[in-house]
Amino acid sequence: MEYFNPVLLLILVSEVCLCICAWHSQRFLRRFAAHLLTQADVVDVSRQESERRMKLWLNEFGLEADPLSTKQQAYVRRFPQDEVKAS
Repeated sequence: MEYFNPVLLLILVSEVCLCICAWHSQRFLRRFAAHLLTQADVVDVSRQESERRMKLWLNEFGLEADPLSTKQQAYVRRFPQDEVKAS
């Protein structure tokens, strides 16, 4: 054991610290799990919002999501109902 990877050592030490804290206080474990789950939810919502924005701009410019697709689409500008004015 001449050389021990410092990253693995850091992970091992952090796991030991988390285990001691969880063993000492179950409230800490619940709070830590809630924190991790909240961050995972934020990442999912962010990804969904990014996909929604991409679809919006693709529709706005009349582009396809897959540029290699052979299907051609005609560009049609869609106006919201309140923008349409009768002449």
